[in-house]
Amino acid sequence: MDLSGTKLPMKTKLYLFAAALAFTGMAKAGPIELDSKDSKEVAPAPNITESEPWHFDIAVPGWLPGVYGTMGLHGVSSDVNVDFDQILKHIKGAVSLSAEARKGRWGFYADILYLGANDGLYSDGLLSKVNIDLSQYMVDSEVSYRILDGPRGSLDLRAGGRYMDIYTGVQLIGSNSVINQASADLANAVANDLKGVLERFLKGRLDGTNPPLPIPPLTGNEKREILIRIIRARQDPITAQQNIAKILHTQLNRSFSLTERWADPYLGLGGHYNLTKVFYLTGKGDVGGFDVGSQITAQGYAAVGCHVTRDIYAEAGYRILYYDYDSDGFLFKAATRGAQVTVGITF
Repeated sequence: MDLSGTKLPMKTKLYLFAAALAFTGMAKAGPIELDSKDSKEVAPAPNITESEPWHFDIAVPGWLPGVYGTMGLHGVSSDVNVDFDQILKHIKGAVSLSAEARKGRWGFYADILYLGANDGLYSDGLLSKVNIDLSQYMVDSEVSYRILDGPRGSLDLRAGGRYMDIYTGVQLIGSNSVINQASADLANAVANDLKGVLERFLKGRLDGTNPPLPIPPLTGNEKREILIRIIRARQDPITAQQNIAKILHTQLNRSFSLTERWADPYLGLGGHYNLTKVFYLTGKGDVGGFDVGSQITAQGYAAVGCHVTRDIYAEAGYRILYYDYDSDGFLFKAATRGAQVTVGITF
């Protein structure tokens, strides 16, 4: 039917125009999907942030310290001035190990140190030999929180505890031949000269001054005890020499030992600063005690470090540990200080 000459109403023209637009849109859009699920807009998956990984550090700190200060026992004190090279000559065992685990801003650290040493002192006096034994354990354990963290360095707040275990022993070995001579001289000596005669034969071995190893004067009161016993034995001139010889044999063939253990809380800071990609500075310091164990204890460490490889590092620095401990007659007021070389691995 030819409609070219037919005049369509305006309403019909609008319907035809709308149908044409709809058809054109469908042709451009392609076929219509009938699945209602596919027609829904899919929201993008949320970003999942992985948790901070754990980082571990195991190191062997090679501390080379000397001990300087005062050690005392039951009112008798001695000045201790022992360099590391002197301790090194008599070391029988040494172990040092530290470990750290870190996750995010939190860190957990532990450090253990063991040192064992002994020495034998010979004499031509009443004591033919004095054996000295020293064993020392120190354990640090702490928690840290990173308060500053940047591309060049970091700063940690540290809180922990330090445990100290010190064993010292002294063994006296008397000289029988000298004891026989000394007992005769002590039995016949003038009363005012009695102390001088005894000291001449002892040659200062019981004084506890300037010990070759950092130990307290375990025999500091022994000389006074011997002198008191000799004075009593001299009250009977007939048996004086025989009884003095027995006293010297008994008192000069003995062993003395002392074990002291204590623990201290402490607070401190630790820092790390990168000089370059290879070299860095590191250090830490803490103060503790607070009359819990020691009256005060303080530690400081500073070093220059180098990343030998991505996972292996080495440090050269200086470490000092100070104690002011006084309990039950035992005094330890000394600084343990010296160079420290550390090699470690991170993973």
